[in-house]
Amino acid sequence: MANMAKIVGFCCNYTSQVSKDVLEREGVIGEGVEFRRLPCTGRLEIPMLLDAFTEGAEAVFVAGCRIEGCHNKSGSLRASKRVKYAKALLEELGIDGARLEMFFTKRGSTADIVDAVKVMEDRIKS
Repeated sequence: MANMAKIVGFCCNYTSQVSKDVLEREGVIGEGVEFRRLPCTGRLEIPMLLDAFTEGAEAVFVAGCRIEGCHNKSGSLRASKRVKYAKALLEELGIDGARLEMFFTKRGSTADIVDAVKVMEDRIKS
């Protein structure tokens, strides 16, 4: 599956455990996907999200633990608030806020990460 769209995913270390190389080799995700692992999505800062777009990303997503299962208690909640704010900033800059999204995933669920990538690929296409 050769996907040339650049997608950046900020992933909590607890949610994303399979390497990008394995997913790419298996044909599950395209070449243009880049994962940036964080110890917790609560450490995510708004400039990190905006910088990903400046660096050429067509879409950016954040994959954090489900709020009730966050390893660091409130990290995913903090991240979701920052994503919401960054989406508003993107809109002000004339960039479709739908190109940024927060996903709440099961700990260690590769399928949830793959689903997030597919959602963002679909958004780029439309």
